[in-house]
Amino acid sequence: MDLRLLKAEDVPALKPFFERGAPPLSVYSLSALVLWNECINDTLFAVAGESVLLVESPKEDPSKRRLLLPVGGQVPSPAGLRRLAVEAACREIRYIPQPFVEAAGLAALEEHFCLAEQPDYQDYVYLRTDLAELPGRPYAKKRNLVRQFERDHEARGAVRVLDLMKENANLCLECLEEWRSSQEASAPILDCERKAIGAALAGFDRLGLRGIMVEVDGRVQGFGIASRLSADTGVLHFEKASARVKGLYQILDRECARRIFDGATYVNKESDMGDAGLARAKNSYHPIQKVKAYRLGLKP
Repeated sequence: MDLRLLKAEDVPALKPFFERGAPPLSVYSLSALVLWNECINDTLFAVAGESVLLVESPKEDPSKRRLLLPVGGQVPSPAGLRRLAVEAACREIRYIPQPFVEAAGLAALEEHFCLAEQPDYQDYVYLRTDLAELPGRPYAKKRNLVRQFERDHEARGAVRVLDLMKENANLCLECLEEWRSSQEASAPILDCERKAIGAALAGFDRLGLRGIMVEVDGRVQGFGIASRLSADTGVLHFEKASARVKGLYQILDRECARRIFDGATYVNKESDMGDAGLARAKNSYHPIQKVKAYRLGLKP
């Protein structure tokens, strides 16, 4: 299998495969695969007929590389998936979305694999209209924070919501550094995230990204960056805002839903990566669905 490292310049050739049908987990966003590449893991790919084959190779130990679901072609059977894993020299397949497990059936999967959940990679999916309108009692606290922001800032004409473009993307970097300085501790994942956001801002158009920024008193205080996962679902990859501006996160979230995801039915806000605080924040917006992820270990 002729695998090579995924690069931003591969996006135009690979985009049609992903548009035909990416699995319903945010890790299968082509933009995200490019942006997070060459950090903790390398993402390798090969085109095989109607499908793109994807392999995740840990930098610390490339011998432990694992296969992902093929993208673009017919969904393989459990036996076919095992054959692909063997050909790619992988002993494990990761980020298997719940719908695949349900369609294949546990009995068929367990003939070839040991199955286990990946709870840290479960995606949170919302109705776009819920995020855009904040309707009803469940969102009362969010609406109160929005109103406070509007009273404190919008009422005096201090707020601008701007489309994020390659021409103004650099304005988000100062906001990002301020956000990072507010974190209690550094971690490899935060360094990777900064690299990924920098790559997103530098390659905004080429990667098919959309975004907005929120200015308060002439300074960018928050921004969101997203892409499309499927015809009806967008993915909010990055959302950063100053914690010092009360209600800003709620405004940013609402405006992302209104402006970036027009035409989409659902917004995928990715997983919580096992972070309890992040899980609480994502649950506070009342997801309509949580898409579980599984890993499959090859049986001898």
